Amino acid sequence: MDNMVYIERELEKEIQKWIDEREILVIRGPRQCGKTTLLNRIKKRLIETGVEDLNIVYIDFDDDLVRMSFENNCKEFINSYIVNNKKTYFLFDEVQNIKDVGKKLKIIFDLVNNQKIIATGSSSFDLTSLGKYLVGRVIFFNLLPFNFLEFLRAKNERYEKIYKEIKINLHNTNLKESVLINELNGLLHEYLTFGGYPRVVLESDKEKKKEILKNLFITYIEKDVIPMYGNKYRDKIVVLLKSLSEMLGNVIKYETLTENTGLKYNELKEIIPLLQDSFIISVVTPFYKNLITELRKNPKIYFVDFGIRNYLLSNFNNLDFAHLYENFVYNQLKTIHNIKYWRTTSKTEVDFVAVDSIIIPIEVKSTPKVTRALRSFISTYSAETAFIPNLSIAKKVDIDKCSIFMAPFVYF
Repeated sequence: MDNMVYIERELEKEIQKWIDEREILVIRGPRQCGKTTLLNRIKKRLIETGVEDLNIVYIDFDDDLVRMSFENNCKEFINSYIVNNKKTYFLFDEVQNIKDVGKKLKIIFDLVNNQKIIATGSSSFDLTSLGKYLVGRVIFFNLLPFNFLEFLRAKNERYEKIYKEIKINLHNTNLKESVLINELNGLLHEYLTFGGYPRVVLESDKEKKKEILKNLFITYIEKDVIPMYGNKYRDKIVVLLKSLSEMLGNVIKYETLTENTGLKYNELKEIIPLLQDSFIISVVTPFYKNLITELRKNPKIYFVDFGIRNYLLSNFNNLDFAHLYENFVYNQLKTIHNIKYWRTTSKTEVDFVAVDSIIIPIEVKSTPKVTRALRSFISTYSAETAFIPNLSIAKKVDIDKCSIFMAPFVYF
């Protein structure tokens, strides 16, 4: 990202709440989604609050010599940067490169006084040891490509303002119509075409956007997939991701994936969750209470970034907008709610079910209508609230004691 351009991330507010607490803060997310930029922003904020520059230490563990020195004696390494009695803030970039990273951060946390560690890592399966060693010592944050609000912020503050005025959530609805909905629809189309990676959003040339997405995907394969699986799985996993991109929003068929990729069933069951851990796909499992009539096996797959998904299909023109819009709504929901999907053995299906203190069905429709499937779910589970995210209409209807909210640009 251009150093002259900074788009404020929503995650900043959450991190600020923990900046003076004892816990280690770990910011996870895909490569090139802005983690290093966010660390620099945190440094700037610390200086603004009166922290001296010599008490803020940025260390990049992509540098092998630095990494090896740290691995050799992490306590001595850290102590060498502490020059006074004031708290020293350590900004660690790319900590997934460190061998036994969880064990070493625990040593620093337990044995080095008056320090605060804020670390980034590019994929969560690289950081699994952190949870084991740092129970009670770490707070995790996920930094993903721009959400739609951040995308609009990058485009024009006017669009951000409009969007904030019409947003709602599952538990506090205040439906508003907007005469500017068509303008926002046009921006949504761009967002669903090229996605939310910062460099892609800030690039105006469409062909350059495609080239950036290509390079992002190649980097993902080279730095995340190959180190994890080895070269022999490289092509199979690329084919797997292409196959999953074609199944977007549908219940996946392991038989089809086995035929397409040459991977065995057990390999697929292992690899798909790891692809989720590396922030390229999301896995949505079914909601069920009736073990006899409701499907309870295969998940649905969505993509973290629309641009990567469209790149995999080599398609940026003839988009399957309905499935991409469904993916968009899921990406908005998942950051706050526990999201499932509902499907019965008779193929009755509702796109999403928010399973929180109450159960709320969500049926995504470009043109809103109350489907037979949604009525069936409401009747079966006595749902009191339901949502139909759509592109144009904002209104509430009541059916069988259930308030159904039709809302454009559902923002949760």
